Amino acid sequence: MKLKSLMWPLGALLLLGCGAGPVGETSNIEIRALNMALATKAQQLQLTYLDTYSILVTKTGEPLVFFYMPDGEHLSELGYLRWADARLVPYIKANGVTCAGMVGDSITHRTYVVMVNNGTTPATWSDLLGIKAYDMGVDGETSADVIKRLDTLLQPDIDCYFLMIGNNDLHQGIPIPQIVANVETIAQYLKNTSGKPVVIQAVMPLFTL
Repeated sequence: MKLKSLMWPLGALLLLGCGAGPVGETSNIEIRALNMALATKAQQLQLTYLDTYSILVTKTGEPLVFFYMPDGEHLSELGYLRWADARLVPYIKANGVTCAGMVGDSITHRTYVVMVNNGTTPATWSDLLGIKAYDMGVDGETSADVIKRLDTLLQPDIDCYFLMIGNNDLHQGIPIPQIVANVETIAQYLKNTSGKPVVIQAVMPLFTL
């Protein structure tokens, strides 16, 4: 099933016209610091890093309201379409990925907010990506929680893992160096055990009114 790209420039202009401003800035400063550390770690490990933060903000760094559910943390239907369209699908097509393992917390898990089949069916990652995909996101998980279930993430047909984790760690006050160390443990295990690529994704920004 083909999903159409979002009208990004128009959407940004509409939001700016409504007078939205920067929100949740303290939390997003922490998220940006974590993402810088994750990008550095990905480079050290020779893994791909996908910037999934900047696709949800304006040019001035303000999160875009229509990409979020009312809680300001979980993505709306448009948010998931933006994520898939702007980052995941281009990578999948460029690298010939045929089966993806989507590892993370509730932001990875809740693709069901997207409706497909003429608005009658909750979407899966397979719908969003156009390939077979496993939803390995679990609500509320931290990076340490993912480590506890690493052996459950291995599936013989997965040829690329996409990892996004760290938001709940920050909520719990876990230091950034510890989060990055946990992400390294996860990525190294998946890469070395499966022999398949692991893509580290940036933690997404928060939006609050």
